[in-house]
Amino acid sequence: MARTGEFVIPAGIVLSADGAQFTGEELDVAERSIQDVLGDVDLAVRSSSSDEDRIEASFAGKYATVLGVRGKDALAAAVRDVLASAGEAPMGVLIQELVHPDAAGVAFSVNPVSGDRDQVIVDALPGLGDRLVSGELTPESWTVKSDGVAYTKDDGEVITAEVAKRIADLARDVERVEGVPQDIEWALAGGQLYLLQARPITTLVEPVPVPVIVPHGYWERESTHAPEPVTPMTASVLDVSSGARHMAERFGLIAQFDFRDIGGWIYMSMLPLGMEPRSDKAPPLPGWALALLLRLIPEGRRRIRAARQQREEDLSMQIVNEWNNHHVHRLRVRIQALRDVDLGALTDGQLAAHLASTREFLAESVPLHFLTSMPHFLETTRLELFCEEHLGWDYLQVLNLVAGTSEMSSEPARELRRLADRGLEPAEKEQALEEYRRIYGARALSTEIAEPTFGECPGLIAAQLEALAIGRRQDPAQEQQRLREEAAAQARKQLQGEALDTFNALLDRALRAYPLREHNVFYAFDSPLALVRYAVLEAGRRMQRAESITSVDDVFYCTADEVQKWLEGQRGDLHVHVRRRRGERAWILAHPGPASYGTPPPPPPNTRWLPADVREMLTLMMRIGQRLVAPEGSSQEQTADEGILRGTPASPGTYIGAARIVANEREFSRIRPGDVLVCPTTRSSWSTVFASIGAVVTDAGGALCHPAIIAREHRIPAVVATGNATKVIRDGAIVMVDGTNGTVNLRTP
Repeated sequence: MARTGEFVIPAGIVLSADGAQFTGEELDVAERSIQDVLGDVDLAVRSSSSDEDRIEASFAGKYATVLGVRGKDALAAAVRDVLASAGEAPMGVLIQELVHPDAAGVAFSVNPVSGDRDQVIVDALPGLGDRLVSGELTPESWTVKSDGVAYTKDDGEVITAEVAKRIADLARDVERVEGVPQDIEWALAGGQLYLLQARPITTLVEPVPVPVIVPHGYWERESTHAPEPVTPMTASVLDVSSGARHMAERFGLIAQFDFRDIGGWIYMSMLPLGMEPRSDKAPPLPGWALALLLRLIPEGRRRIRAARQQREEDLSMQIVNEWNNHHVHRLRVRIQALRDVDLGALTDGQLAAHLASTREFLAESVPLHFLTSMPHFLETTRLELFCEEHLGWDYLQVLNLVAGTSEMSSEPARELRRLADRGLEPAEKEQALEEYRRIYGARALSTEIAEPTFGECPGLIAAQLEALAIGRRQDPAQEQQRLREEAAAQARKQLQGEALDTFNALLDRALRAYPLREHNVFYAFDSPLALVRYAVLEAGRRMQRAESITSVDDVFYCTADEVQKWLEGQRGDLHVHVRRRRGERAWILAHPGPASYGTPPPPPPNTRWLPADVREMLTLMMRIGQRLVAPEGSSQEQTADEGILRGTPASPGTYIGAARIVANEREFSRIRPGDVLVCPTTRSSWSTVFASIGAVVTDAGGALCHPAIIAREHRIPAVVATGNATKVIRDGAIVMVDGTNGTVNLRTP
């Protein structure tokens, strides 16, 4: 690049080591050369291995870089560090004047995810860019189109649109010279734009179209748990449809959730008895006809018997007791045994057996997750319907009766708070954090197995610990207990006789069942999924070393069966499969499907002809669906014109703070103490983040969704089901969240 004369590149020299160590004399010559070329300045000592720049593979960030080097002894030590990181790889050393930038980062001359050649992606951080390349911080990201339009979902605090365009031009110029799309590193100092490094984009693939086959019926995008297309690995190990079906059969539900991959995106539908619709516009079935149909078909009769049996056996409380007395201990023991295996010490055959064990564990636990979630929904809703009829209470008043009982929602944050309060010395603190990561780290943050677990994000854990140490927010447990006691006393004061007895019984059941949802997500879903990921990652490292795949992440574009066979000795070349599947994902991301397919179903028929047990379950499930998904609010489109967004009140109180738009778990590092978290939705694994924020606003979900439950446990205001808050609210804008009335004021005083 320097020879072309087109680019501003920090001056320096190159030492060619060819895998050998430098002698003291050679280092003296290098030091004198630096003094002659650059003078007495701060230096950047960087690796320059041929392994880093191959078209077919990149190992960027694998080797050492030492910044701020000054003086002969420091230079010698830095060169030794860089060479030591090479192992057996051929390695040169690049010594340049260190630019002290106002901003730095990377840029891709084409969109590396979608393959869109009309877009340059520019990532920027204030100061040195090494924290970006290392993954320590999440950058401000800009998209620059070929027509010069530059935009970012962030607030543009690091660079301006004009600077983003300059960087995009630089990336395109490097691509023109090299002839292939480029991944560059840049720095901006005093208005001067520097080119620091350039390499081919090795992960770039050509989009491969996938068929879009839409089944009959009405299908809505399942954005709560699958906001992005799933990888082939996730699709091969995670089966949620069977879990939903098992739960529906046990409780005698006459309709159940089903999930389908349509054009690479996950959609869901409510199917009657799990039967496929025959057309997109099925005529509404009268209530009497539905009751007759249930009695005529074998599956209908089975559901009627199941609905009656679950009531007679009190299946809901049976599940609660089995979970508390049996499943929790069993799952803890299994998780610990699988988590503590030294994967690196296993032979390939042993790792294959271990992967099979983790897959089996996940397959067993997912149906348990669905089944164990039901008591939470049923008992909370039964209590709600009673309080609505006899007390005239709204839903948030009802939820005060169970405030603070979903302990797993707040336990990870509570343990971090205890660490922050102890004021440990650095060595003790690191040991305590290691133990914390061991216990709480084997937990998937996302349903996508390709995403890192909580334990693989030490920066996130450290940031939350620091935020808790600064904020010192009081543990909400005492306030929650007070709310529970006051709400129960208020209800008992208004009730008497049989109604009071019924209330006490329903409250007791709700208090026992409410914690199960978040509790079982931790043990029956997130931890088993994390254990599969760890086994797959270890296999990926071995497959990369054997050159069966190019990068470790390629393993997620294989299926679990393919990885299993590889470990068992069937060592086929997977490059072709991986490249095609990456191309399919690029096409899928560039072609997001609509919010729904098909015609919305008609209102449910009159249920008075249905058997009493079936009718009760149907009534409860209809209310649960509203509380869990809030479909009308979650699908609404709002604008900033009125200065107010309206949603579902999910956790009471008001709060004014800076909005932080966070799309997924990869952007957690952008969250600052006291921010208003604005996101599509959350999972229970986000609970630790809630310890440091001031309020939460989501696009989707109802008052029983994960962000609502977690917000109530942390006693922070929450508004859910705004529809499109992440698109309307500007990142960094000061907003007021009113969780009592379900509004977000965009024009605060």
